[in-house]
Amino acid sequence: MSKGSQKARNTSARLVAAQCVYDMIITGHSAQEALEAYREHRMDKPLEGVEYVPADFTLLSKIVRGVAERRTDLVDMVQGALDKRTGQSEPEALLRAILLCGAYEMLAHLDTDAPLLIAEYKAVTEAFFDEAEAKLVHAVLDRLNKSLRG
Repeated sequence: MSKGSQKARNTSARLVAAQCVYDMIITGHSAQEALEAYREHRMDKPLEGVEYVPADFTLLSKIVRGVAERRTDLVDMVQGALDKRTGQSEPEALLRAILLCGAYEMLAHLDTDAPLLIAEYKAVTEAFFDEAEAKLVHAVLDRLNKSLRG
């Protein structure tokens, strides 16, 4: 399996983090259980015959554990940004997972530029959804950036 650049491994970590948080939302698994399931069943394994750049496991773990530890605050932050943006109450679970991961990084990973985080999570969203959802993620994370980072 190709190791990929650090940027590609970080992008992969963000995609997998959203999937792990989705698993936590749907199944009630802990962060540890979601990460172990990824490590055991999907890490370094081709998916449907296609090899992917492996996720940076350190970044992946930070995001998933961070979302688990700060989930209540993150849910409130995302909900507040959604309410201001659209009046939408609660997005479906995978979109919620993407927003929680993005909000966590916006809050906790101050060393990563906000435009990069917004672009990365918009790209993660585009892997699963249409343009409307990608625009929503962009708008919510941009709003959080302005409120959290000034």
